[in-house]
Amino acid sequence: MTATKHVLITGAGMVGAYTARLLLDSGVAVTILDRSVPSAYLASVLGDREYETVEVDLTDVSGVDAALERMPQIDGIVHTAALIAARAQRDLLETVDVNITATLRLARWASEHGVRRFVAISSWSVFAEAQPSPIVRDSAIETQFTSYYVAAKLAMEHLLSALAHSSGLEVAAIRPTVIYGYGPNMGGGVGSAIIEAQVLNGIAGRPIVLPSNIISRTELVYVEDVAAFTAAALDVPFENAPFEWFVVGSQQTTTLEELAHTLREQFPFVSVTIQDGAASSVIPPRQDQPTDVTASIARLGVRPPLTRTEGFAEFVRVLRSVERGDVQP
Repeated sequence: MTATKHVLITGAGMVGAYTARLLLDSGVAVTILDRSVPSAYLASVLGDREYETVEVDLTDVSGVDAALERMPQIDGIVHTAALIAARAQRDLLETVDVNITATLRLARWASEHGVRRFVAISSWSVFAEAQPSPIVRDSAIETQFTSYYVAAKLAMEHLLSALAHSSGLEVAAIRPTVIYGYGPNMGGGVGSAIIEAQVLNGIAGRPIVLPSNIISRTELVYVEDVAAFTAAALDVPFENAPFEWFVVGSQQTTTLEELAHTLREQFPFVSVTIQDGAASSVIPPRQDQPTDVTASIARLGVRPPLTRTEGFAEFVRVLRSVERGDVQP
């Protein structure tokens, strides 16, 4: 995108902040919208880069309309705001309001106001479990659900596809695996918050204790890779339809024992143990097959995502920098 472009990002969590950083560094004007803007967190990620923030709840229809009316022309929207995991499981109707209705209302506004591309963060959890081969764009989709979050994400995708075909708005859905990285963890991401807390324990030289139910066999992906795929999806030419979707993951599955081993590599002088976890209302997503994002890498023109070892090395580096009070480069 050129320097004249303006992108609205909803949600000032990990993906929103790191996507904003990539866009700002490429000369794109960015406005970040959140119901409660975490100013200190954004400052630690974005430093002295210039960006605008707007504080409004996406379920506040009149408030959102007024905020959008005051903004300069928007060329693209990156929609990351959502309730996730245990937070989404608390209340079905609230999850529908936030994760589906508010999304569609914003996308419809975009279709009526000259926005070219709408990129929505979905989830790799929409893929069926027990895949026979590595997960790619056209792998089988789940049909039976226990998670309000996962069901809402798939419903969101289907309805965005219908809106794209009826309105001409170009829509891309990003399906990341389980995201980790430095973040405020505002939307209910219990797993990512626990992982960050335990990495901070390691940095401080304290014992690391992983709850036994934090993950099963899953796939982790570093936030900067999700941001790279998301930013690229704003510009990639669409091939045959106004709705596209892209999978992003580290292309390797991770068990709890493998996560513990990775943390022991990062903190060789710190005790890393696994203990029984507290009861949870959400079963962590499980996949025995890794993703294969070769096609997405080629389409989007991005580098391959970091491996688990590479990603955690970068995660530790960033958290050490944050602990020192440094602004990320």
